[in-house]
Amino acid sequence: MMTDDTAAAPTVHAIDEIVAKPGEGKALLEDYLARYAPGARARGMTLEQILVSPPMWLDDQSNTLVFLWSLAGAGAWWQMRFVGGNDPDVGAWWADADARAVSRRRFFASDPADMERLCDV
Repeated sequence: MMTDDTAAAPTVHAIDEIVAKPGEGKALLEDYLARYAPGARARGMTLEQILVSPPMWLDDQSNTLVFLWSLAGAGAWWQMRFVGGNDPDVGAWWADADARAVSRRRFFASDPADMERLCDV
């Protein structure tokens, strides 16, 4: 039986949703994985899933790319925010991505069962 001291940290999810300009979906995905993902992993993020909508590469319409990352608790989230916010490569990546995207957003979420522990900081 786990005690509160040995229980796994609650998970924080970071979700990136990028709507690529028509014809840019596949290239933007490849660039995200090559340029953004290695640094994100170094900042403690774990890439859990990638989704592409619609499920075919489009030349004349937009694809939506969704990246689901996880972080081990509130401390890891704050560390990721601090390090990423002070890394010029992160800002450069997003500036390049913005030029190839219709829109993008990042949001954070958690399982309701983890909320109490995440709020206890």
